[in-house]
Amino acid sequence: MDTIRVLLLLSENNDDRVKVDPRIQLASLYREVREMLNTIAAMEKRLEQLEQLDKDLKNELGQLTRNMPDWAAEIELSKERIIRQRGLTLKDMLSIQQEVVKLESDIQAAEGRILELQERGALLSGNRKQILSRLQAIKSKYNQHAEVFNEEKAKADLVMEEIASKEEKLLEELNAEDRMTYKEALRLNPDNPVVILDGDICMGCRIGLSKQIVKQVNQVSKIIHCENCMRIILPADAVDAVSAEEAGA
Repeated sequence: MDTIRVLLLLSENNDDRVKVDPRIQLASLYREVREMLNTIAAMEKRLEQLEQLDKDLKNELGQLTRNMPDWAAEIELSKERIIRQRGLTLKDMLSIQQEVVKLESDIQAAEGRILELQERGALLSGNRKQILSRLQAIKSKYNQHAEVFNEEKAKADLVMEEIASKEEKLLEELNAEDRMTYKEALRLNPDNPVVILDGDICMGCRIGLSKQIVKQVNQVSKIIHCENCMRIILPADAVDAVSAEEAGA
């Protein structure tokens, strides 16, 4: 009876663990916090990309802005050559005129590109402001949720330590073989490692057991586990007897 009493107490203690375990009870809050953290990381990465795009854009814009006066100066020089050097051959004049046309075309293209870059810069700036605003809001929300999670987890961890301490003391009351049997049942069935036999049915997996296993369970000579789910099986009458003793005490 002492072994059954200890196993029942271990089972009750484990029920308390499941109710308190932050990995279970705070799972939804943890997932929410993690999702917000992932969103923050993605938004910060997007900001870095926008900043790099803005940097590249400004570099190109600066280069075009610096080139345009040089191109304009070259056009003026070329035109002056045509005016001053009247002895130029037709071929030379055509060559200079083609050069002027090309430079004017380059300037026109550069002006168009500058307008395009300025518009893109304005869009990037707008996008960056939107992301920064959203990022600030989600960081604030994350901080609030993380604080709640950490507070609740701290409370749960204290209770879990008490439960673990109680479990260790109860396990010391079992012999080495029974202790190993219970730990294995707990490893495989962390929610309910100890169940009651109902006729020939294991109340853990709801599967019928062999007559030999049923007989061994009812004899209460040693701890028996279900051959299917590996939970420890206790006879209902023995459990009732222990409960009656506890009530009488």
